[in-house]
Amino acid sequence: MKHTVSDDVLTLYPIGSISSANASALENDIFSIIAGKAFKQLVLDLSDVDYVSSAGLRVMLKLIQKYRNFKVIGVSLEVYDVFEMTGFTQLMQVEKRLVCVDVSNAKLIGEGYFSQVYRIDKDTIIKVFRRNTNIEDVRRELNLAKQAFVLGIPTAISFDVVKVGERFGVRFEMLDCASLRDVFRDQPNRYDEMIHKYAALLKTINTTESTDETLPDAKEEWLKKLEAIRQYLSEEEYDKLLRLADTIQDCKTFVHGDCHFKNIMVQGEELLLIDMDTLSKGNPIFELAAIYAPYVAFEESEPGNSERFFGLPASFIQPLFRDVLDIYFGKHDDAAFKKIGLVSYVHMVWWNDMNEKDNLRRHNDCLAQVKSLLNELDDLNIY
Repeated sequence: MKHTVSDDVLTLYPIGSISSANASALENDIFSIIAGKAFKQLVLDLSDVDYVSSAGLRVMLKLIQKYRNFKVIGVSLEVYDVFEMTGFTQLMQVEKRLVCVDVSNAKLIGEGYFSQVYRIDKDTIIKVFRRNTNIEDVRRELNLAKQAFVLGIPTAISFDVVKVGERFGVRFEMLDCASLRDVFRDQPNRYDEMIHKYAALLKTINTTESTDETLPDAKEEWLKKLEAIRQYLSEEEYDKLLRLADTIQDCKTFVHGDCHFKNIMVQGEELLLIDMDTLSKGNPIFELAAIYAPYVAFEESEPGNSERFFGLPASFIQPLFRDVLDIYFGKHDDAAFKKIGLVSYVHMVWWNDMNEKDNLRRHNDCLAQVKSLLNELDDLNIY
């Protein structure tokens, strides 16, 4: 039997049917492999198994009794029904086989740095992760989307994880939707309506408290980034940034973390989120700083970035961002804009080091902005 060991996970891959005729031999093979391996989790991948009899279930029961960290994956719908009817889904973690989806002829309706969104049919869209995202991270995002939906944040109804070639995706039900970017671009008569709805969406996110203790704390994450770029700052500059961070009120409200208008879908009159992989909790300044980066900072150090990434010029995007902020705060607030900018530029210096270290122009421009704004500001309270 084929098996692999990766990151302390031993995965076994039986093939065919598991019946009374071969269950005993399978059990011997499994325990023979286990005996010679060191691992922390045992996984049985049934992607190539089409039938499991009661004799096969008894083999599973022995594994459940012996190994607490045991799960079964790649289960067909028919085999899953057997596990469910016999109560095995209550005894162990069982994951259904992923549906494979072909997007080669699908329409691309949304695109961000980490994912692409395709319409499969009139009722369904698929968000496809660009990179080799771990399936556990994809499932975590799916669960977060469901949690946010239950708490009243307008998210698309998410169903399941799918395979798209070698990548993973999430299937959503979305009827007649377009990205908010496309609506701004193609329906200029709806500009005023959409910026008000955009600001209201941000407010909804930033006033909804999270009950998930596993969510990252946005302030703690930002302080880690600050520590990572400490080498570029004088001791006085670093100490002042720490003092400014102390003026940011701690919150447990959601921070989406990437709520630019290519990550928002418009369905009828409603704006819906489909991208939750950057979700955290904390002060709204971290939300607004996250979208300051693509709307303002990237363009400053790389003229034309807005046109390339958003398909819209900076002359349209940056005033739009200020309009949304004016509605969000209920006034035009240049001081808040600078505070948001400082938090964003710290992130940008860190991001550039992590992703485009050779881009010295962006590094130098963003670092200069940090130092300049640091001289102007005495707190980071945006309310």
